[in-house]
Amino acid sequence: MIVVRRAAVAAVATAGVVVLLANVRSRPPVIPPPRVASPEPEVRRVSARMATTAGPTRTGTGRIVTTPFSVIQVTVGFTGRQLTRVETVELSGTGARTQAINAHAEPILRAEALRAGSAKIDVVSGATYTSESYRDSLQSAIDDARG
Repeated sequence: MIVVRRAAVAAVATAGVVVLLANVRSRPPVIPPPRVASPEPEVRRVSARMATTAGPTRTGTGRIVTTPFSVIQVTVGFTGRQLTRVETVELSGTGARTQAINAHAEPILRAEALRAGSAKIDVVSGATYTSESYRDSLQSAIDDARG
């Protein structure tokens, strides 16, 4: 009888732990892209450089990438085979901390992309989600421009 009680207690405890573990979330929920333009003033986030080679000018728009905290979209311009323009067309975040992180990381990411001439750039410390999402949108913009 004691063995049956111990088994029942162990089964109930195991079921309780399973229910608790099933409700644990490893990441915050994904925030959908905003449907309405933000009331914040429009900030132009563009980096450009003169082309060192001649060639046709092409542009590409990256896909909109949503992080758990932000929405990011990038466009690029090529002259010949050289990346000559990087523009962040969408970078919105929820909360003051996210906005501060994005404001710090975005110019670094934009300048690094232009310097590297590709999406092979390092993440900005403290802005991992923003950096990885920026790279994803940047790569899709580069792919779009190259056709």
